[in-house]
Amino acid sequence: MIGNGKGKIGKATNLRGQVSLPTLGAGEDAYDVHFEWDSDFGIPGAFYIKNYMQVEFYLKSLILEDIPNHGTIHFICNSWIYNSKVYETDRIFFANNVSCFI
Repeated sequence: MIGNGKGKIGKATNLRGQVSLPTLGAGEDAYDVHFEWDSDFGIPGAFYIKNYMQVEFYLKSLILEDIPNHGTIHFICNSWIYNSKVYETDRIFFANNVSCFI
């Protein structure tokens, strides 16, 4: 966190492509996303999401892998993400790991 109570925000990114996972259920999809952030940011503790598609989608989770000196961070979302025109602000989800905020 920086002095004003807000974390540092990295560059925006887009979905890179659909991936196949053996744990996906019927009607579920998984996508690859590449995030860039400066090591000065520390361990990611939250992310913003904006849906530019015409239809809503259900976001079950986001998993960040290969975080230097940390490993994997899980974000449990379980939320519908509606078109960005429905929201005045971006949606934000927080990690389920308190060590991200220490």
